[in-house]
Amino acid sequence: MLLLVLDMASIAAPAGMPRLVIDDDAYVEQVAKVCAQLKADQKLISAEVLRAQIQPKGFALRPVSLSKRKLDGPDLYNFLRQSTLAVGTYYKCPDCGEWHFNGSAGFAVGEEIVCTCCHVVLGEDEGVKESYLVAADALGHVFPVRTVLAADPESDTCFLRLGGCALRPLALRTEVRAGERVYCLSHPGGYYFMFTQGMVARLNLRPNEVYDDHGHTNGSFTRPILFLNVTAEFAPGSSGAPVVDDDGNVVGQVASIADAGEPPAGDTNAPASPSVPVRFCTATEEILRLSDPALKARSNRTPAKTEPRVAPHRPGGLSIRRPICPKRARG
Repeated sequence: MLLLVLDMASIAAPAGMPRLVIDDDAYVEQVAKVCAQLKADQKLISAEVLRAQIQPKGFALRPVSLSKRKLDGPDLYNFLRQSTLAVGTYYKCPDCGEWHFNGSAGFAVGEEIVCTCCHVVLGEDEGVKESYLVAADALGHVFPVRTVLAADPESDTCFLRLGGCALRPLALRTEVRAGERVYCLSHPGGYYFMFTQGMVARLNLRPNEVYDDHGHTNGSFTRPILFLNVTAEFAPGSSGAPVVDDDGNVVGQVASIADAGEPPAGDTNAPASPSVPVRFCTATEEILRLSDPALKARSNRTPAKTEPRVAPHRPGGLSIRRPICPKRARG
């Protein structure tokens, strides 16, 4: 059994939906099986082609109205799983030569439009020579990514247009405050559709450090980006996931994790000790900038010495790398 679910087309409201039971291995195998057929039908777009489209640009998205109906935990989970997807690559494994699926996250903002992180699209493994970008829902339905509609590499967020779907978009809410309860539905470490709860610990304005395609920086920084620090748990593989309020409105998007602490003396490459995770989410205010068709690149700048002395935030901290070959992992 892959999943215990109700046909999505028959769902009018989340109440009364059966439990979603996830078998992670079966889910990934199902997604890969559908991807294989889509590839055979020549319906997939190369990830390399889509990466080239991650350039500053906007798209006139028509946001949906805010929800004002508070949901309890189980109903909120059912509500979100209709709009949250696994966004990732279908790739030819350099270890075994077979094809696998490796997913991060995203959420619907239009019937055919999903919002995710730029680094989910840009992330690549040097050993992988052929890959395609797809999105899959909780039922294992797979939708090819057709194009990048909008992108803001500075805030690490983008809109992707999918093919062959009719998704239920989530509303985007601004002005969230510290202390509000929030929830996250994501796929940490390949554990698909995991639901966590926490609160907004604070709002944080800080620049992202600019890195090139090889992970190098020349000391340039982006404009200050608005982040939420939240206590809802997530991990690599959660990138792009929605962070929502009690009504199911998106207030942020999972971006990265930093370690609060100091490395051992004399070893700046060692893990911080004590290691306390500080979770960063891109605020909805930044996501809504993508709805401006006039969105253009801003020139990178090197901060002056008088600017606040805060550690720069590096985007892409939750980009999940190609895992150990699933075939070899099973022995």
